[in-house]
Amino acid sequence: MFSTIIFECPYEDELIANKRVFIRTRVDLMKTSWLILLLAAGPLLAMPTGRLEICSHHPYYFCDGDRHILLVGVSDRQLFSIWRNDKGFSWQKYLDDLAAHHINYVRQDVFDWGKLLAPQEYPAQLSSPAWLFARTGPGKAIDGKPKFDLTKFNRSYFEKRLKPFLREAVKRGIYVELTLFEGFRARDDFEHSLYAEANNINRLGLRPGSVTCDAALDNPRLLSIQQAYVDKVLAETSEFGNVIYEIANESGGRRWVAHFIDYIHNHATDPSRLVSAGEQSTSFDPRTGANDIVAKHRDKGGLYATDSDVRNHHESLLSFRVSKPVTHNEYFLYANASTDDVNFPRKMIWADFTAGGHSNFFDFAFWRGTGRTLDDGLPSRSPPPEILYGAQYLLDFLSLNKVEFWAMTPHDELAAVEPKSKHYVFTLARPAEQYICYCLGDGPVTIALDLTQGSFTAHWYDPKSGRFITPPKQITGAARSLLQSPPFRQDIVLFVSKTKP
Repeated sequence: MFSTIIFECPYEDELIANKRVFIRTRVDLMKTSWLILLLAAGPLLAMPTGRLEICSHHPYYFCDGDRHILLVGVSDRQLFSIWRNDKGFSWQKYLDDLAAHHINYVRQDVFDWGKLLAPQEYPAQLSSPAWLFARTGPGKAIDGKPKFDLTKFNRSYFEKRLKPFLREAVKRGIYVELTLFEGFRARDDFEHSLYAEANNINRLGLRPGSVTCDAALDNPRLLSIQQAYVDKVLAETSEFGNVIYEIANESGGRRWVAHFIDYIHNHATDPSRLVSAGEQSTSFDPRTGANDIVAKHRDKGGLYATDSDVRNHHESLLSFRVSKPVTHNEYFLYANASTDDVNFPRKMIWADFTAGGHSNFFDFAFWRGTGRTLDDGLPSRSPPPEILYGAQYLLDFLSLNKVEFWAMTPHDELAAVEPKSKHYVFTLARPAEQYICYCLGDGPVTIALDLTQGSFTAHWYDPKSGRFITPPKQITGAARSLLQSPPFRQDIVLFVSKTKP
């Protein structure tokens, strides 16, 4: 499958995307001397043609056919609950917005096991609730509607929500990480969940902390329900090649997580080799487990608020590189006493990328500007444009410059700011060939870059506007090359490539 990419001079008008995966720019041919090239789709922008796989030669990245994939995403956990609502949110517009910015990754809960009262508490935001399990009764759940039977499925949930979403995501070149389970941290969360005795007819006798943990392995009836649920999800989604299965969000005992990784890997009818698991809030270690993909959250990466937090997380992610793809699949603005600054996700995306990882801004529907709650009177919204463009400009940078990122590795030791300052520099490189140095802080700065002998071309890229802001400069490589940036705010990228003969 091919798409058309139109290249223009990077100092001219900004790239403007349509609502699919093609780049189309309006270029005044009388004002630019740059050649317009029509090429087959690059490694990042074409639609999926087969199945997402982990690259056998470059195990930190993915492949789809002969294309290498860096996952960059913007997601919301509540999407299948919000779906479309009285305040104007639409899941289809959400996917259109992502595709228009070339974003290729989302992470979604298959189903919200908790928050049964949310549609009543926030009726305008959650005005079209749907449930994966059948509401058969007898008896009423805490929301006043029939209790659930956790052994029976609501067919329409798969036919009208999950599968249409995956189908439309495929059309837009978007890969979907489906989170299967969620833990319950507070008693109220559990009492509002489908697992609670008051809300189902299955008489499981469960308590908070006994559901997505090792104790579940000793409860045959619960384990049977959980396995039947996984069976159903695998059966309904196996036709799609754009799916990753994440075991649980920030929950699960070591043995319980390992059980479901093996269960999916060895499934009799729908096995998958794309199973994700994380380190957060669990004794399971994704670096040594049988999971195929590492899901990274905050853990010891610091809060999500400052440039030093970005640095801390970059370094934390590096410690999880163990020949598996690492997806930083959850960070957001307001949680954990973090920031309302919409520039922060862009910084995290580049910090994840230069650590050799994949990146996903999460729970955007809860970002409400100055508001903080679902019932604050503000409409649900698609992701803020600053966040969408922050993701797009990284992907465009890689595609338009034909960067073979999959052959590059983190090399923070190769670059430093001179003289020493509060700036942070993260470097992804293929030594002696190509270097991407991402610098946090206000500038100008001088970056000392360790280069081998030879001729190189260097120029500076603004990740906020998606433009090179200096012309290419020819330099002669040396063990210590000093490269002066132009003035900038917040962040800048230095791109150095070996000059071709």
